[in-house]
Amino acid sequence: MKLSFKFFLMAYIVVLMASSLGGAFLIFRINDTIWNDRVERVRETVDNAAVSFMDFADLYSTELTQTQKDSFLRQIRSSSSEVISEIRFLSPENGEVDAQYIDLPQNQYVEKYDVETDPEKGDAFLFITLVHLDTDTGSYYLKIASDFTKIREQSAQFWNLYTIAVLGIAIVSGLALFVLTERATKPLKRLTETVDDIAGGEYGRKVEIMSSDDEEIRALSKSVNSMSDAIEEKIRTISDELLKRDTFVSDFTHEMKTPMTAIIGYAQMLKSYDMNEEEKDQATDSILMESKRLESLSQQLLDLYVYRNEDVEMEPLDLEKIGTQLQTTLRTLEKKYQVVFHCDLPKETVSANRVLLLSLLSNLADNASKASEAGAGINIGGIPDGDKIKIFVEDHGRGIAKENIDKITEPFFREDKSRSRKMGGAGLGLSLCKEIARLHATELLFTSELGKGTTVSFTLAKGGEEQ
Repeated sequence: MKLSFKFFLMAYIVVLMASSLGGAFLIFRINDTIWNDRVERVRETVDNAAVSFMDFADLYSTELTQTQKDSFLRQIRSSSSEVISEIRFLSPENGEVDAQYIDLPQNQYVEKYDVETDPEKGDAFLFITLVHLDTDTGSYYLKIASDFTKIREQSAQFWNLYTIAVLGIAIVSGLALFVLTERATKPLKRLTETVDDIAGGEYGRKVEIMSSDDEEIRALSKSVNSMSDAIEEKIRTISDELLKRDTFVSDFTHEMKTPMTAIIGYAQMLKSYDMNEEEKDQATDSILMESKRLESLSQQLLDLYVYRNEDVEMEPLDLEKIGTQLQTTLRTLEKKYQVVFHCDLPKETVSANRVLLLSLLSNLADNASKASEAGAGINIGGIPDGDKIKIFVEDHGRGIAKENIDKITEPFFREDKSRSRKMGGAGLGLSLCKEIARLHATELLFTSELGKGTTVSFTLAKGGEEQ
């Protein structure tokens, strides 16, 4: 069942019950008041008539004649004509008094409702009072009737009007409640449609927030919009991760395929052809070189996996000593790439992991060497920055294109694939650097310009004294 229909039905039932029960109670009270008022007036008239008759009878010493009775009845009728429709004396001898009322005590009366039929006027609903009056001159039965027909008809009219009013209220309130419930639940329909669209794949879909919406609806709409943004961002992140994963698998397959093809090719040559010693040595050297390349690739992949799934222990390290320990690696790179390193790390203590920090600086130095021409200078240094130390590796090589800076740390990404492959790179060095920086609660910042060089920097928190 729709929520709007539930609201409508509940409100409609409440309105109908309130109007019907309230109206019925009101009509009942009005009719009851009118009816009881008329009954009280009749009783007062009966009491006055009885007292008046007793006073009238005391004026005579013998039984009243019919003329005397008629005179009394005229006096009573003239004084109470608006209440009394009939007043007369009944004769027990003529059977006008029911046997059950003949022994009615003195000055006592009975009341009953009765319907009398008049050929000209039709049925009349009467309130009849019978009074037994004993005097010194005789016993009399006085009948006083009051016509309640109009009161009864008026009561019926009230109930008819009440029925019409209830039907009118039912129709009008039904239409009004339907419009109000539709209007009140319209924002919920907008929310439902939006959520359905989001579930259907429109992750960036937003709910239109109207100024007429209630505060709760506006708050709920904002929550739905926030949810939509979060889902859209999450889906975008997942899509990016899937794309990176596909790219990683593709690049990894390609990286594995090249050395494996060479190894298989040279192995088949050794097996299938009659080769001299020099040719065998060349084939063997090629197989050994490609095997080492695979070994290096597998080791780098293992390191990348370990860094991504492991926490490391930090310790206070003297940067100046780290620079001294780095010199051995730097001298090797200087001979290999014909570059010149200038390492000037300050005497500051930082919180880091010794092995990983040396690996990070070595990889950055190696990467800077590959990007530099022979004879170029490369600077490694550190600058205090509040409670941190900013460490940088600066080269003056070929630089990185702006559109590639965000991709440079992705696994297997190489800006110049032919140059990197020629130098033996697999495109995992900066990915490892990125993970090492993450383990140190920092990130790599690249500043580069084509043809002018690149600066890679990261910050480390200052630590205590080195143990």
